[in-house]
Amino acid sequence: MRIYLIFIFSLINVVFAKAQTLQGKLTNEITGEAIAFVSIGVVGTNNTTVSNDAGDFVLKNINFPAKVRYSHVGYLPFEQEITEPSNNLIVKLKPAAINLKPVVIDPYRGQKLLKAALEKAASFEKQNFYGNAFYRQLTTVNGKPSQIYELFYDLEFNVSKVKGWAAKQTRFAEANDGVVFSMSNQSYLTFSLAGYLLEPKKTNKCVTIKSLGEFEISVDKHIQQKDQDIAVISCKYKGNKKQYYINSTYYVGVEDLKVYRLENSIFNLPMSVSASSKMPPILTTIATFNGANTPIPIVESVSSKLSLYLNVGGRTLNPVISAMLTVYQLDKKLSTQKFTQLSKNVKDKAIVESIAYNPDFWKDNPIVKQTTLEETFVKMMESKSAFGTMIDP
Repeated sequence: MRIYLIFIFSLINVVFAKAQTLQGKLTNEITGEAIAFVSIGVVGTNNTTVSNDAGDFVLKNINFPAKVRYSHVGYLPFEQEITEPSNNLIVKLKPAAINLKPVVIDPYRGQKLLKAALEKAASFEKQNFYGNAFYRQLTTVNGKPSQIYELFYDLEFNVSKVKGWAAKQTRFAEANDGVVFSMSNQSYLTFSLAGYLLEPKKTNKCVTIKSLGEFEISVDKHIQQKDQDIAVISCKYKGNKKQYYINSTYYVGVEDLKVYRLENSIFNLPMSVSASSKMPPILTTIATFNGANTPIPIVESVSSKLSLYLNVGGRTLNPVISAMLTVYQLDKKLSTQKFTQLSKNVKDKAIVESIAYNPDFWKDNPIVKQTTLEETFVKMMESKSAFGTMIDP
């Protein structure tokens, strides 16, 4: 029995040069727990990366000695001088103080802060950014990995849309165990629902400058950072909850009015599945933005997780599609290359299959850093030479 879901689109590239790398893990200084989505960068350069769900990171092309900066809205920023490459660096971050501010003096403070932040972003809407990006999508069915594909591409984007992409390297593998669930274009969905500071569509069911009145907006807490507080602003839709809508949480600097993090919960996602659904799909996204030394926050990572609950021939299936995009290096020189305009009709798998699989490119690739589940599945598929054949033999 093979089940396929057709949805939306994809993204973009990369060129590698052998260089010294820094590899490590971010942990909470107090609890020892891994910290996901920490921004790691070499001070004074555009060389950045983001830790994955397991707190792991790899930063390449470093000229040692180097000063490396670690930043996360929930932790105090930390810088350290590193004199030589390492593949097992452990970095401990100290949690930032939280002020719940139970006494609300201005009930409209959250709306005012968010509106100012979005208006600031809108003033840079015509400014384009270019960067190297890596995208991974892993599908599990009832907890068992079934499909994985990865894309390297160059990306042209701004605060309201992805303008173009140029795929460079790809690989795909699928387990041949009788049950397959395929999400055609979650990479486009991932970016379009989380990677924009300005929603390009005219709708009042997600947060935009004009739709703020459709949401119950409040400052839940303040995270005390060295230079400024970060306001955590929740936006809950007040309209018809039986239709498609998005509840959002913005992390906004109260002084610089930059968005540093955006979390979305998407409800009643309009999608067509060739099977009966036991309950609505659940989709959550997290986007992080780098606001250091830039007038406007620039997206650096976007993750999404889509969970479905299906009934197929009396059998219960729970496909979960997890994806993460990392814009790991900005490069203005990419503006001179040709990009393909993005369209929701472009299919990820078609792009993957259009580029010949290059095993040498992927071997010991410093950007490809996986979680334990992903790494186990990738090694299994590699042992069977599944990559490049498209299907586990």
